[in-house]
Amino acid sequence: MSTGPRILVADSAEAHAAFRAALSSSFELVYAASFEDAKKALDPAPALVVCGCHFDEGRMYDLLRHLKATHGLTRVPFMAVRCVPGELLDDALYESVKIAVRALGGNAFVDLLRWQRRWGTAEASHRLTHLVQTLASAPPADTG
Repeated sequence: MSTGPRILVADSAEAHAAFRAALSSSFELVYAASFEDAKKALDPAPALVVCGCHFDEGRMYDLLRHLKATHGLTRVPFMAVRCVPGELLDDALYESVKIAVRALGGNAFVDLLRWQRRWGTAEASHRLTHLVQTLASAPPADTG
């Protein structure tokens, strides 16, 4: 039984768990650890693709380009995320990722760790859940 929109989460197992834990509503999350697994999970088209910045050794942009170039998937929203600790993103790098994601047709970039530092865990969770709900309820994906 589905608990909400089907969302593909392409990232490491640790990041997938952090993303799931940060959501305050139920969604059907489909996990993909590799680019090939993610491509397979795009059939049927999910309501949203969430992809980690360090997915499959840096293949986040490859997944985004594939999504936007594949007939029937071009309207599926794409959100890039950073959910696990590592090097801090300075403001310039943070902005460059946001710009690149948008330039390639993506819809959002969320640095969950930055959000948690800025607003606290509960508010970051609320904002993330709202964004996921908004993107996942966008018009349906192309079907033909």
